[in-house]
Amino acid sequence: MHKLPVIAVRAPDHENLNVGLRELLIGMSDTIPDRGSNQVNQHSYFDKKWLSHSELYKSEDQHLQKLVGFVEETANQRVHKPDPEVVLSIMSMWCIVSKPGLEGVRHNHSGRVSGAYYVDAGSSGAQDGGLLQFYLDHQSDQPTHSFEPEAGMLYLFPSTLQHSVSRYDGTSPRIVIASNLK
Repeated sequence: MHKLPVIAVRAPDHENLNVGLRELLIGMSDTIPDRGSNQVNQHSYFDKKWLSHSELYKSEDQHLQKLVGFVEETANQRVHKPDPEVVLSIMSMWCIVSKPGLEGVRHNHSGRVSGAYYVDAGSSGAQDGGLLQFYLDHQSDQPTHSFEPEAGMLYLFPSTLQHSVSRYDGTSPRIVIASNLK
């Protein structure tokens, strides 16, 4: 079996960063209607969630800008690039606030590198689910690797790598910021 091409990095000072991000994103989810989908065909890979627009990276909010810098810097330092002069930049960034019963079907992203940053992992784990799952075997319906999300962790992976989220049955908010870089 091949090695999973996922990089997991904890954000520096993630406790303070996440306080600001959590306040901002919960506030948005309380006042802005669920986007439904950010895809052209309006198909969503998730249900039982609140979804933001896909241009969070353009926000002037200091916490989001700190996260943008961290994601881009980490991707450019840690991801193998055929041409070292090529700079990876975020082309889309969105938030998903999970509600009990959220499940994310198997999918992949556009771009070169994708990421998932956990502002709040909720009660993800063996009992409540919400695991980030990856599929190296395209023939199998079963994930080959699963991660129990942790607040402050950034997971970077090739955009073409199929992934899903197991059913989340926790009652506390689970806040993820996803991004695509090219």
